[in-house]
Amino acid sequence: MKRIVFFATFLLLMIAAFCIGASAQIYEGRALDEGYIRGWENGVPPEGYQETFKLAAYYDVQYRLDTETGVLRIFCGERNPQKMLPYADGDWVPWTKEHMRPYIKTVIIEEGILSAGMYSFYKCENLETVYLPHSLLRVDNTCFYECPKLRNVYYAGSKADFERYVQFDDVRNSYTGDIHERRVLNMITYGESVWVRCINQDGEIFMNYTVGGYAVGDEYVITPPAAEGLTYLGKKSEIRGFYKENDSSVFVFKYRCEHQYELKNENQFCSYVCTHCGCGDPSKEDWHTFEVKKEIKRGLFRDGEVSKTCSVCGLKRYHSELAYIWTILVVASVLVIGTCIFCAVFFPLRRYKRIKDLTW
Repeated sequence: MKRIVFFATFLLLMIAAFCIGASAQIYEGRALDEGYIRGWENGVPPEGYQETFKLAAYYDVQYRLDTETGVLRIFCGERNPQKMLPYADGDWVPWTKEHMRPYIKTVIIEEGILSAGMYSFYKCENLETVYLPHSLLRVDNTCFYECPKLRNVYYAGSKADFERYVQFDDVRNSYTGDIHERRVLNMITYGESVWVRCINQDGEIFMNYTVGGYAVGDEYVITPPAAEGLTYLGKKSEIRGFYKENDSSVFVFKYRCEHQYELKNENQFCSYVCTHCGCGDPSKEDWHTFEVKKEIKRGLFRDGEVSKTCSVCGLKRYHSELAYIWTILVVASVLVIGTCIFCAVFFPLRRYKRIKDLTW
């Protein structure tokens, strides 16, 4: 009887797990609802909206919602920083449709996003946590309008950075609907961050962002982001750790990219970039006009670093070299290990030969 009950319970649990897994869905795409354009008569923006229409034409912000975890990621990549659209109507936000909105519990706005637009998370009734990147420069009003469960907002930087760089329009429509009208600004937790870099097989950084808002001792879990057209080469599905004071950790995830180069801007002949990782076409390298933005020369104890940007198309190049001390330590280690192996083999053989000679 016990076996029957056990197997029946096990079968029910398996069926429940299958149903939950089967019901989970992934919604993703370009963060631009077609109604945003069609809403204008003949597709022509009214006077005063020309700049917004131009922004929409080159709009490259993407979103990905996992209904199983409730995590909504909004990203564009640091190579091509973008502003989120200032949606004039909550119905034009792709992820706030009736069949998607209830699943949203956590919003992660990744590094490279410059602003969070109006009505971006309008009426996300189950939204609890929001992560804001260090690249953020503005949060429009109505962005978090009618989000009654919102309690945690993390900014991946210090309070001084936030006050200096971020314009946060926390007016009446940024309240969360509580009786006491808690302001979003009062929910922000400031902290330090760890860096995440994603590189392709050529060493090109195509995603470079911070994960944070940490206090000392906070646990972090970092997973390699999914990227269309790229294959993750690592074995670890996640990295766990605890944030240390002034932590400068940089986690690097490696990918293989099947490069597909396209001309990004017809008016810029050097703007051939990969549609997946955003790297430039090597055959067009000489077409760029690079300007050095940051240069640190390699030293004995100092890593070398060169960052340059094309003044025409904006393509970024980043190259780093480890300090000489690491090369010296590696060479010294190889010599020491080689010497130990030589001694471990040579002297016993020599002794064995002497003993053998004596026995004769």
